[in-house]
Amino acid sequence: MKLLHLSDLHIGKSLGNFSLLEDQKYVLDQILEIIEEKKVEAVMIAGDIFDTALASAEALDLYNYFIEKIVFDLDIPVLAIAGNHDSAKRLDVNKRFYKTNKYYLAGEFNRDKVTLFDDEGPVNFYLLPFMSLAKGEVLFGEKLDDFTRLYELALEGIDYNDRNVLITHCYASYSESTLETAYNEGQKPLVIGGSDMMDASLFDRFDYVALGHLHSAHFVKEEKIRYAGTFMPYSFDKKDINKSVTLVDLKKDSLEIEKIPIKLLREFEVRQGLFDDLIREDPSDSYIKFILDDEATVENAMAKFKAKFPNAVLINYANKSVFDLDGESLDIDLDNKNPLELFADFVDFKDSRKLTGAEVEILKEVIGEDFEG
Repeated sequence: MKLLHLSDLHIGKSLGNFSLLEDQKYVLDQILEIIEEKKVEAVMIAGDIFDTALASAEALDLYNYFIEKIVFDLDIPVLAIAGNHDSAKRLDVNKRFYKTNKYYLAGEFNRDKVTLFDDEGPVNFYLLPFMSLAKGEVLFGEKLDDFTRLYELALEGIDYNDRNVLITHCYASYSESTLETAYNEGQKPLVIGGSDMMDASLFDRFDYVALGHLHSAHFVKEEKIRYAGTFMPYSFDKKDINKSVTLVDLKKDSLEIEKIPIKLLREFEVRQGLFDDLIREDPSDSYIKFILDDEATVENAMAKFKAKFPNAVLINYANKSVFDLDGESLDIDLDNKNPLELFADFVDFKDSRKLTGAEVEILKEVIGEDFEG
């Protein structure tokens, strides 16, 4: 059975002040061509369909266009799950209607499986959407300290007869040493302040595991446990380039995987140098992050860049000391101070004063935690 593995579409995402909907449609149309040309028999979407839980009307329209082309025009089933960016309850609206039209969507967790058939027999698909530890505790009636235990409970009862595919959205790893390097600048962890990793060994008995959440395409532990990555860059991180979609040929006794490159409507570039040199470069409609080597800030630098590079997104300075005030820079101790202390340091730096008692109380209420001192 030929399967196309997609994940982390993030439909409706913006880059700086730029909506990426036009770029996303350009790539989605390529994917529709790939589905037809490669004779794909089912499409898997492993979460983060939308960039926000409250997707815009334009984002909804684009995703509906994509799905309708697949299930109605190409008559191919789609199997999709919610990711941590999605609203599970919103995705599950019209679920029964979707199912009758071969669009199998799991917003909320359930133990149902979807079975499709090819010439070699049945293939069972298990759709396991993202759920928080708190949600897992409610569902399974057990205190959960990590995602490995959550997945142990969620996967209970699977008999693993025939061919079995899992579609899920998580941070799966086989080594704790990868924890700090897995995310790129366009991503946020599933859990703030703690490890969100789960043990990929739990997936050993599946014939293929279609993972979502990490934005770079790679496999975990072995080829069959795989992240497809995003279908286009969503940051200027070096890991977020060379985009592809993953074609999986799941036979009865073998597995073949092909990464199919994707062409972008606009390239993502990082350009570094002195402002006077960069502004003389050839015009471009790429999305560009500029890193300036100048020893002082350049007045109206972004406005000047945009006159020649209309899709300039961001300016950073290589030398952070250009932002010093009277030779003094703000020394931020991010590792050892809580948010209230950091805000107090900032006010002291900007206004040369201490927070008032009333301001402290308001900040505690906003932050939502009871900080001492």
